[in-house]
Amino acid sequence: MDFSAPAKINLYLNVIGKRPDGYHEIETLFERITLFDRITVDSSSSPTTIETSDPSIPTGEESLLGKTLSLFKKSSGIENDYKIYIDKRIPVGAGLGGGSSDAASLLKGLNEFSGRVLKEERLMEIARMLGADVPFFLEEASFCIGKERGDKVERVDSELKIAHILVNPPFRVSTKSVYGSVEPFGLTKEGPLDRMFTAFLEKEDILGIAQNLRNDLQTVVLRKFPVLDRVFFALRELGSLGELLSGSGPTVFGIFDNNKAPKALEEIKKLFTPEEGWGAYLVHTY
Repeated sequence: MDFSAPAKINLYLNVIGKRPDGYHEIETLFERITLFDRITVDSSSSPTTIETSDPSIPTGEESLLGKTLSLFKKSSGIENDYKIYIDKRIPVGAGLGGGSSDAASLLKGLNEFSGRVLKEERLMEIARMLGADVPFFLEEASFCIGKERGDKVERVDSELKIAHILVNPPFRVSTKSVYGSVEPFGLTKEGPLDRMFTAFLEKEDILGIAQNLRNDLQTVVLRKFPVLDRVFFALRELGSLGELLSGSGPTVFGIFDNNKAPKALEEIKKLFTPEEGWGAYLVHTY
Protein backbone atom coordinates (compact mmCIF):
# COMPACT_ATOMS: atom_id res chain seq x y z
CA MET A 1 0.00 0.00 0.00
CA ASP A 2 1.20 3.48 -0.90
CA PHE A 3 0.57 6.62 1.15
CA SER A 4 1.27 10.32 0.69
CA ALA A 5 2.85 12.41 3.45
CA PRO A 6 2.19 16.13 2.81
CA ALA A 7 4.30 19.03 4.06
CA LYS A 8 2.98 21.99 6.08
CA ILE A 9 3.64 25.64 6.63
CA ASN A 10 2.67 27.81 9.60
CA LEU A 11 0.69 30.93 8.68
CA TYR A 12 0.86 32.07 12.29
CA LEU A 13 3.11 31.00 15.15
CA ASN A 14 2.93 32.74 18.51
CA VAL A 15 5.34 31.54 21.21
CA ILE A 16 3.68 32.09 24.56
CA GLY A 17 6.34 30.77 26.92
CA LYS A 18 8.27 27.80 28.26
CA ARG A 19 6.37 24.81 29.65
CA PRO A 20 7.38 22.72 32.68
CA ASP A 21 8.02 19.74 30.36
CA GLY A 22 10.69 21.70 28.47
CA TYR A 23 8.57 22.38 25.40
CA HIS A 24 7.15 25.79 24.51
CA GLU A 25 3.50 26.79 24.73
CA ILE A 26 2.47 28.00 21.30
CA GLU A 27 -0.54 29.03 19.26
CA THR A 28 -0.23 28.30 15.56
CA LEU A 29 -2.19 28.02 12.36
CA PHE A 30 -1.10 25.05 10.25
CA GLU A 31 -1.69 24.78 6.51
CA ARG A 32 -1.21 21.49 4.68
CA ILE A 33 0.40 21.91 1.25
CA THR A 34 0.97 19.99 -1.99
CA LEU A 35 4.54 18.86 -1.42
CA PHE A 36 4.74 15.18 -0.55
CA ASP A 37 6.91 12.33 0.63
CA ARG A 38 5.72 8.89 -0.52
CA ILE A 39 5.51 5.91 1.82
CA THR A 40 5.15 2.27 0.80
CA VAL A 41 4.20 -0.43 3.31
CA ASP A 42 4.39 -4.10 2.41
CA SER A 43 4.41 -7.34 4.36
CA SER A 44 7.71 -9.15 4.80
CA SER A 45 8.81 -12.67 5.69
CA SER A 46 12.08 -11.20 7.00
CA PRO A 47 12.55 -8.85 9.99
CA THR A 48 11.10 -5.37 9.45
CA THR A 49 13.19 -2.92 7.43
CA ILE A 50 12.75 0.84 7.00
CA GLU A 51 14.54 2.34 4.02
CA THR A 52 14.54 5.88 2.63
CA SER A 53 15.75 7.59 -0.52
CA ASP A 54 17.76 9.98 1.70
CA PRO A 55 20.51 8.12 3.60
CA SER A 56 20.74 10.94 6.15
CA ILE A 57 17.30 10.05 7.56
CA PRO A 58 17.63 7.91 10.73
CA THR A 59 15.60 4.70 10.64
CA GLY A 60 16.77 2.82 13.75
CA GLU A 61 14.68 1.87 16.75
CA GLU A 62 15.23 5.25 18.46
CA SER A 63 14.42 7.26 15.35
CA LEU A 64 10.99 8.85 14.86
CA LEU A 65 10.11 6.22 12.28
CA GLY A 66 11.36 3.44 14.55
CA LYS A 67 9.30 4.74 17.47
CA THR A 68 6.23 4.97 15.23
CA LEU A 69 6.56 1.31 14.29
CA SER A 70 7.23 0.28 17.89
CA LEU A 71 4.25 2.19 19.32
CA PHE A 72 1.94 0.82 16.66
CA LYS A 73 2.98 -2.76 17.38
CA LYS A 74 2.69 -2.24 21.13
CA SER A 75 -0.76 -0.67 20.87
CA SER A 76 -2.18 -3.08 18.30
CA GLY A 77 -0.60 -6.27 19.60
CA ILE A 78 0.40 -7.06 16.00
CA GLU A 79 3.94 -8.37 15.65
CA ASN A 80 4.01 -8.72 11.87
CA ASP A 81 7.10 -7.73 9.91
CA TYR A 82 7.02 -5.08 7.22
CA LYS A 83 9.05 -3.67 4.40
CA ILE A 84 8.76 0.12 4.60
CA TYR A 85 10.16 2.53 2.05
CA ILE A 86 10.03 6.35 2.18
CA ASP A 87 10.68 8.41 -0.94
CA LYS A 88 11.83 11.76 0.47
CA ARG A 89 10.75 14.83 -1.50
CA ILE A 90 10.15 17.27 1.35
CA PRO A 91 13.43 19.00 2.31
CA VAL A 92 14.85 17.80 5.63
CA GLY A 93 15.29 20.19 8.57
CA ALA A 94 13.36 22.82 6.64
CA GLY A 95 10.46 23.81 8.92
CA LEU A 96 8.01 21.97 6.65
CA GLY A 97 7.19 19.09 8.99
CA GLY A 98 8.42 16.31 6.73
CA GLY A 99 9.55 14.02 9.54
CA SER A 100 6.32 14.50 11.49
CA SER A 101 4.25 13.92 8.37
CA ASP A 102 6.15 10.72 7.60
CA ALA A 103 5.46 9.48 11.14
CA ALA A 104 1.75 10.30 10.89
CA SER A 105 1.42 8.71 7.45
CA LEU A 106 3.35 5.61 8.54
CA LEU A 107 1.13 5.28 11.61
CA LYS A 108 -2.03 5.59 9.50
CA GLY A 109 -0.53 3.33 6.86
CA LEU A 110 0.29 0.54 9.27
CA ASN A 111 -3.21 0.80 10.70
CA GLU A 112 -4.80 0.65 7.23
CA PHE A 113 -2.55 -2.24 6.24
CA SER A 114 -3.61 -4.14 9.36
CA GLY A 115 -7.35 -3.65 8.87
CA ARG A 116 -7.81 -0.50 10.98
CA VAL A 117 -7.22 -2.29 14.26
CA LEU A 118 -6.76 0.99 16.17
CA LYS A 119 -9.44 3.63 16.53
CA GLU A 120 -8.79 7.29 15.68
CA GLU A 121 -8.64 8.29 19.35
CA ARG A 122 -5.81 5.83 20.02
CA LEU A 123 -3.96 6.91 16.89
CA MET A 124 -4.13 10.51 18.10
CA GLU A 125 -2.76 9.49 21.50
CA ILE A 126 0.19 7.80 19.79
CA ALA A 127 0.69 10.84 17.56
CA ARG A 128 1.04 13.10 20.62
CA MET A 129 3.68 10.75 22.01
CA LEU A 130 5.65 10.96 18.77
CA GLY A 131 5.89 14.73 18.37
CA ALA A 132 4.21 18.12 18.51
CA ASP A 133 3.36 18.36 14.78
CA VAL A 134 2.32 14.74 14.25
CA PRO A 135 -1.32 15.19 15.44
CA PHE A 136 -1.91 17.89 12.81
CA PHE A 137 -0.92 15.54 10.00
CA LEU A 138 -3.06 12.78 11.48
CA GLU A 139 -6.07 15.12 11.39
CA GLU A 140 -6.04 15.22 7.57
CA ALA A 141 -7.37 18.81 7.39
CA SER A 142 -6.17 21.63 5.17
CA PHE A 143 -6.02 24.04 8.11
CA CYS A 144 -5.82 23.50 11.86
CA ILE A 145 -5.27 25.63 14.93
CA GLY A 146 -2.57 24.14 17.12
CA LYS A 147 -2.33 24.96 20.83
CA GLU A 148 -0.30 23.83 23.85
CA ARG A 149 2.82 22.27 22.22
CA GLY A 150 1.02 22.59 18.89
CA ASP A 151 -0.32 19.06 19.44
CA LYS A 152 -3.81 20.08 20.58
CA VAL A 153 -5.36 20.57 17.17
CA GLU A 154 -8.69 21.91 16.01
CA ARG A 155 -9.86 21.82 12.41
CA VAL A 156 -10.63 25.06 10.61
CA ASP A 157 -13.20 24.39 7.88
CA SER A 158 -12.45 26.30 4.71
CA GLU A 159 -12.45 25.69 0.96
CA LEU A 160 -9.77 28.35 0.47
CA LYS A 161 -6.84 27.36 -1.76
CA ILE A 162 -3.72 29.51 -1.44
CA ALA A 163 -0.78 29.57 -3.84
CA HIS A 164 2.68 29.67 -2.25
CA ILE A 165 6.23 29.78 -3.46
CA LEU A 166 8.61 28.05 -1.06
CA VAL A 167 12.32 28.83 -1.05
CA ASN A 168 14.52 26.37 0.81
CA PRO A 169 18.20 27.26 1.39
CA PRO A 170 21.13 24.81 1.25
CA PHE A 171 21.35 24.40 5.02
CA ARG A 172 19.27 22.98 7.85
CA VAL A 173 18.12 24.53 11.11
CA SER A 174 17.76 22.78 14.47
CA THR A 175 14.27 23.36 15.86
CA LYS A 176 15.58 22.80 19.39
CA SER A 177 18.28 25.46 19.06
CA VAL A 178 15.85 28.00 17.60
CA TYR A 179 13.32 27.56 20.41
CA GLY A 180 16.17 27.74 22.90
CA SER A 181 16.98 31.24 21.68
CA VAL A 182 13.43 32.58 21.88
CA GLU A 183 12.30 35.00 24.56
CA PRO A 184 8.79 34.38 25.92
CA PHE A 185 6.11 36.41 24.19
CA GLY A 186 2.77 37.45 25.69
CA LEU A 187 -0.55 36.70 24.10
CA THR A 188 -2.74 39.67 23.30
CA LYS A 189 -6.46 39.28 23.53
CA GLU A 190 -7.20 40.87 20.16
CA GLY A 191 -4.08 40.02 18.18
CA PRO A 192 -3.35 39.28 14.54
CA LEU A 193 -4.64 35.71 14.90
CA ASP A 194 -8.16 37.02 15.57
CA ARG A 195 -8.02 39.21 12.45
CA MET A 196 -6.63 36.32 10.41
CA PHE A 197 -9.44 34.03 11.45
CA THR A 198 -12.03 36.71 10.66
CA ALA A 199 -10.56 37.22 7.19
CA PHE A 200 -10.09 33.50 6.75
CA LEU A 201 -13.42 32.16 7.87
CA GLU A 202 -15.88 34.93 7.03
CA LYS A 203 -14.39 36.51 3.90
CA GLU A 204 -11.83 33.98 2.62
CA ASP A 205 -9.68 37.07 2.12
CA ILE A 206 -6.18 35.99 1.05
CA LEU A 207 -4.82 39.54 1.28
CA GLY A 208 -6.11 39.80 4.85
CA ILE A 209 -4.32 36.57 5.74
CA ALA A 210 -1.12 37.76 4.05
CA GLN A 211 -1.16 40.99 6.06
CA ASN A 212 -1.49 39.10 9.36
CA LEU A 213 1.26 36.50 8.97
CA ARG A 214 3.29 36.05 12.14
CA ASN A 215 6.15 33.86 13.34
CA ASP A 216 7.86 34.59 16.65
CA LEU A 217 10.79 32.36 15.62
CA GLN A 218 11.57 34.40 12.52
CA THR A 219 13.71 37.06 14.20
CA VAL A 220 15.92 34.41 15.81
CA VAL A 221 16.50 32.58 12.52
CA LEU A 222 17.12 35.73 10.45
CA ARG A 223 19.66 36.88 13.03
CA LYS A 224 21.57 33.60 12.59
CA PHE A 225 21.12 33.38 8.80
CA PRO A 226 20.92 36.91 7.32
CA VAL A 227 21.12 35.45 3.79
CA LEU A 228 17.39 34.75 4.18
CA ASP A 229 16.72 38.49 4.02
CA ARG A 230 17.51 38.20 0.31
CA VAL A 231 14.72 35.65 -0.07
CA PHE A 232 12.17 37.91 1.62
CA PHE A 233 13.19 40.82 -0.60
CA ALA A 234 13.06 38.73 -3.79
CA LEU A 235 9.61 37.32 -3.05
CA ARG A 236 8.31 40.81 -2.30
CA GLU A 237 9.80 42.22 -5.53
CA LEU A 238 8.15 39.42 -7.52
CA GLY A 239 4.68 40.23 -6.24
CA SER A 240 4.26 38.26 -3.03
CA LEU A 241 1.32 39.44 -0.93
CA GLY A 242 3.12 38.41 2.25
CA GLU A 243 6.24 36.44 3.24
CA LEU A 244 7.06 34.39 6.32
CA LEU A 245 9.47 31.84 7.71
CA SER A 246 7.74 28.46 8.09
CA GLY A 247 8.01 26.98 11.57
CA SER A 248 11.61 27.05 12.79
CA GLY A 249 12.83 27.48 9.21
CA PRO A 250 14.88 27.92 7.25
CA THR A 251 12.26 27.65 4.46
CA VAL A 252 10.61 30.96 3.55
CA PHE A 253 7.27 31.14 1.75
CA GLY A 254 5.36 33.83 -0.07
CA ILE A 255 1.63 34.07 -0.76
CA PHE A 256 0.93 34.71 -4.45
CA ASP A 257 -1.88 35.34 -6.85
CA ASN A 258 -2.44 32.11 -8.77
CA ASN A 259 -1.82 33.78 -12.14
CA LYS A 260 1.47 35.39 -11.08
CA ALA A 261 2.94 32.43 -9.20
CA PRO A 262 4.37 30.37 -12.13
CA LYS A 263 6.32 33.32 -13.56
CA ALA A 264 7.54 34.28 -10.08
CA LEU A 265 8.80 30.73 -9.57
CA GLU A 266 10.84 30.93 -12.77
CA GLU A 267 12.48 34.15 -11.58
CA ILE A 268 13.15 32.80 -8.08
CA LYS A 269 14.95 29.80 -9.55
CA LYS A 270 17.27 32.17 -11.43
CA LEU A 271 18.16 33.98 -8.21
CA PHE A 272 18.45 30.93 -5.93
CA THR A 273 19.73 28.14 -8.11
CA PRO A 274 19.65 24.35 -7.64
CA GLU A 275 23.35 24.34 -8.52
CA GLU A 276 24.01 26.27 -5.31
CA GLY A 277 21.80 23.91 -3.31
CA TRP A 278 18.63 26.01 -3.18
CA GLY A 279 15.17 24.55 -3.69
CA ALA A 280 12.10 26.44 -4.93
CA TYR A 281 8.57 25.04 -5.16
CA LEU A 282 5.15 26.23 -6.24
CA VAL A 283 2.57 24.61 -3.95
CA HIS A 284 -1.07 25.07 -3.00
CA THR A 285 -3.30 24.31 -0.04
CA TYR A 286 -3.99 20.59 0.15
